Amino acid sequence: MIANKFDYFEVPADIGVRVWGNSINEIFMNAALAVTNLMINPKYIEKKILKEIEIIGNDLSSLLVNWITEILVIRDSEEILFSSFEIEISRDQKSLNAKAWGNYIKGIPLEMDIKAITYSMFKFEEINENNFYLQFVLDI
Repeated sequence: MIANKFDYFEVPADIGVRVWGNSINEIFMNAALAVTNLMINPKYIEKKILKEIEIIGNDLSSLLVNWITEILVIRDSEEILFSSFEIEISRDQKSLNAKAWGNYIKGIPLEMDIKAITYSMFKFEEINENNFYLQFVLDI
């Protein structure tokens, strides 16, 4: 786990995730790392594959949910997980361009099977200038 970037909390039958960041771009990156970390420690994922990912949403919250959903779709459809990200959120906060580095995970047992991100207990807050907090629940 990356210190002071994310942690987890108990939710009946699911798992809660708390994420911190110094920018919106960083909080999206830390959210992706937090989700990956539940499945496999990102330090064990080699950076052999680069994928460029574009996501759209209606607002910042839906953009975040669509971003995590896309990571899970790529895991399921292409058997790839990522360990490093560069993320750029648009000025209107309705689109995201990302570079994600990772590797195939076929044949590697995952520590947890994450089905989806939910809006349950969802919070996205700017605590103060350049300090953001995010909370969401994952369906496992």
